[in-house]
Amino acid sequence: MKKRKKTLWNICSIMVIMMLALTSIKAAGGTIEINLKDLPQTEIEKAGVTFTMYKVGTMSDDGKADLYETYDMSLPDTAEGLQKLAEELVEQPGKEKVGKQVSDEKGYLSFHNVENGIYLLVPSDMERYGKVAPFIVTLPMYEDMDDGYQGPSYHLQIEPKASPNNEPEKPNPPVDPDEPTPPIEPEKPTPPEKPEEPTPDHPMTPVRPGTSDTSTTTTNKNEEPKKDMTLTQTSDTSRTGLYALLVMLSGLGMYIAYSKYKKGVS
Repeated sequence: MKKRKKTLWNICSIMVIMMLALTSIKAAGGTIEINLKDLPQTEIEKAGVTFTMYKVGTMSDDGKADLYETYDMSLPDTAEGLQKLAEELVEQPGKEKVGKQVSDEKGYLSFHNVENGIYLLVPSDMERYGKVAPFIVTLPMYEDMDDGYQGPSYHLQIEPKASPNNEPEKPNPPVDPDEPTPPIEPEKPTPPEKPEEPTPDHPMTPVRPGTSDTSTTTTNKNEEPKKDMTLTQTSDTSRTGLYALLVMLSGLGMYIAYSKYKKGVS
């Protein structure tokens, strides 16, 4: 009987010691560790990046979180909403500063003995490393898993979102070779109009080989100018002969009249 009581007493003592140990751990507060990730740059310096931590709200062990009323804001439940809230809180004056830590050569720093709350971490002095955006964490933290929320967790390990100082420009996407641009077809030339065939006034008479027939009424277009030229030349010649004849007759008349006049005088 005494042995059983002693065993029960030992079990109770162990449970009390464990409860005291848990209470002391919780009283000591949580830890927030930050590890800077590698960036696609030839030269980066992880050492010297400073993180300033501000307390901006309260957080209970059962997961109830509230921002301070002075900010007149609510805590969103999405990553995009938390990022936007962090950028807005950076501009708010009168924030409660908790501490400041600087990263070592490996890009590591930590905050210890952190009590429950909502915290804003603001980076600075990061010109030799890259671009790091401010972010918000809660202590304790609950993770949304497939089978529900997991937590509370009082030891946080965070790898902040970062980007290189000079991000390379994105190349233009190549043209899909499966769909080439069709070539431009040249314009088709317009065929020349057929000349109208002359309509003879009389039906053509066939000509036997080796003979010529002057009675054929078929005319060639190439011969028409020659006819015109012949008519013109004949008309000009006739007019010239007529003028010469008139001149001769006039001269003859004047000669006869002069002869008659001369005989009458003598």
